Amino acid sequence: MTDDVAAGAMTDGEVRRHLEGCLNEAVDPAATLAAEPDAELARLADVLFRHLDTPSPAFGARFWYVQVTEELRLRRVRSSRAAGVAPEDPVASEVPAG
Repeated sequence: MTDDVAAGAMTDGEVRRHLEGCLNEAVDPAATLAAEPDAELARLADVLFRHLDTPSPAFGARFWYVQVTEELRLRRVRSSRAAGVAPEDPVASEVPAG
């Protein structure tokens, strides 16, 4: 999914075409993202985040952004566990309202 991302910043039109291609080819997001190195995922997250901040982001952009950020989060958790460090979970540290 991220060949274009590695080459540099993508335009909104390129992001749209790329996302449409992923939808048309029935790409498996989990398998696709699991195969990407951390640096490529971080770049993809950045590109998607910026694209989502446009007036009319492409269909599927939010889905892919969530998938990318979740994969990055899972890698951070696995890495922390492997190093014997408890990962910080912002949700677990929140205090219930009321």
